[in-house]
Amino acid sequence: MAFGTDKFASPGALRMALAFAVFVHHTTAFNLGMSAVLIFFVLSGYWVATMWNKTYSKTSLSYFTFLVSRLWRVAPVFALCSGIAWALLWWRGQAPEFAGSLAGVAHQLFSNVLILGYNSLTYQANVPGWSLDMEMQFYLVAPVVIFLVSRNVLALLGCVALSLVAPRFGGAATVLPFLYFFGIGVAAATHELAPSRRLAYGSLIATFALLLVYAALYFKAFAADPSQHQLLAFSSKANLLIAVMMTPWAIYTTKQKSGATDRMFGDLSYIFYLLHWSVIGALGTGEGSYADRFVLCAEAVVVIMVISWLIWLLFDRPIGRVRASWVSGRRLMDEPAGVAIAAMPA
Repeated sequence: MAFGTDKFASPGALRMALAFAVFVHHTTAFNLGMSAVLIFFVLSGYWVATMWNKTYSKTSLSYFTFLVSRLWRVAPVFALCSGIAWALLWWRGQAPEFAGSLAGVAHQLFSNVLILGYNSLTYQANVPGWSLDMEMQFYLVAPVVIFLVSRNVLALLGCVALSLVAPRFGGAATVLPFLYFFGIGVAAATHELAPSRRLAYGSLIATFALLLVYAALYFKAFAADPSQHQLLAFSSKANLLIAVMMTPWAIYTTKQKSGATDRMFGDLSYIFYLLHWSVIGALGTGEGSYADRFVLCAEAVVVIMVISWLIWLLFDRPIGRVRASWVSGRRLMDEPAGVAIAAMPA
């Protein structure tokens, strides 16, 4: 795989920017969180397909190795952040009671640790965790999607069809409504669909231009009547449009070289994403005057970044090293062990 040297198009920086967009979604009326999550899904599809073809498919019991490795990658930090979320809820006296519902407790324990089923929980202590449920469900079917799309890119139309019909047949809590974005990433990886630099920057500039127009309308409406600013919130279709507009840029970043610092920010984005909901709830970023809320949000960003870095340094990175060693030990071919994994940001 040939990598470019466009330092502005840093893959880790993009992922951190997407995580921050979700933070903004939960602290302001700029509700762009869904578009950020959809772009995350594109990137996940790309890197999962790349890792499957370069690493996991060349290991013993490849499907088993793949599932264990991906669960090992995402579940420890997820469980830790779930524990933090519940601890803060109890500290604030806002934790719900599940007395008399053994099934509810079992579902909570299972999904707060192993992630699957989190999106269908009756109570989610860490709301952003729903997207990790989609991620885990995608892992279950990823080898099949990779096989089909790699054989014929038109199989991507099947992903689109499933995404469109799934909600009508009770599949709203499954990965199916989002399968087309994962599929786009898979298609880009397996068919080497690399956007040109012009197309990538065009998509980035066009997206920012749209957001600037929206921001101007937002502040104009807010200045006229602060109570009506919520009327300008992005719709689900607008989030979908923004995600599609940004997709060429997202794919373009995957083709760029990533240094140690950028990879660190890529790893931090996952922790930031899972941690921010609990921190903004504990600090009460939605309370007080707009000036107070701005200060609280700034404090929240600092707190989240510091804690995320500590979790990455003391918890996530050591676990990741053991996982990478385990996967390397299961390779069937004499290739540079760990090279493919080290190059992946996910």
